Amino acid sequence: MSFVEVAKTHDIPAGKMKHFEVNGKEILIANVEGEFYATSDRCPHSNARLSMGRLEGTTLICPLHFARFDISSGELKAGPAEMKLGDMSQLPPEFIQTMAHMGEIISKIRTYDLRVYPVKVRDKSILVNTH
Repeated sequence: MSFVEVAKTHDIPAGKMKHFEVNGKEILIANVEGEFYATSDRCPHSNARLSMGRLEGTTLICPLHFARFDISSGELKAGPAEMKLGDMSQLPPEFIQTMAHMGEIISKIRTYDLRVYPVKVRDKSILVNTH
């Protein structure tokens, strides 16, 4: 396996995550209580940058549709949240139709598990294998 240095351990504080581009791939590295994890940094549902979301323990939450993933395994724990819209009666009918159509399209998109990458920490360097 070919590991590449991506960051130093002090670059990512505990409970935080950060975006990196490594070998043409967008990678998210998260620090969960001193344990480092690397996954793809794009939500498999909406392509949002996951590093802009939230990290709650080992749960990674997408910033766009709030899908939840286990950062240690990449496993999808909960699909995108259903959005509740309030009173739209004052909006133009064309806008309401467009939003309804978009909702129908989005509801058919399947959300997959995240790709995870092996991580090693050596001499305060975070190394990731993206192959």
